[in-house]
Amino acid sequence: MDAALAGLLGTTVGAVAGLAGAWLAQRAQTRMQREERAHQEQARWLADKKPLFRDLLVVFRQWCEALLSERASTEDLASLRRSALMWSAEASLIASQSVRLALDEVQATFSAVEAQLRDGRLSLEETGCAARLGNGLSALEDEMRAELKEILRGPRRAEPGERP
Repeated sequence: MDAALAGLLGTTVGAVAGLAGAWLAQRAQTRMQREERAHQEQARWLADKKPLFRDLLVVFRQWCEALLSERASTEDLASLRRSALMWSAEASLIASQSVRLALDEVQATFSAVEAQLRDGRLSLEETGCAARLGNGLSALEDEMRAELKEILRGPRRAEPGERP
């Protein structure tokens, strides 16, 4: 009788352990598939993001050059500002939060510098106007590059013991 109970208990423990192992394996496989789908979704946007980010940076650089040039007309600046805002709006639809924040900062800096130059509160020779614009563009470009690299890197695998 004791042998039968021990056998029954062993079978039950084995079955529970087998079910738990199968459940854990299924859970891990589901998580990997979810991460892979998320990466594929991001990779689909890569083809859109690269040219969009490039065009956005080109327009901001043109706006920067126009702001720092004494030959730029008010119409030229307005046209470049509209183009930058249009590209910014499009980029903000598919960009990460960090890129959107950097983009907002660049827009605010450029608009503030343009307004100060227009109102005569700031001259091009003064206090690092070019550096302010350049630093903002560099930060934006760094965030864009980081986002594209993250997409190219692929799905991130969780380390053992790390929560997803």
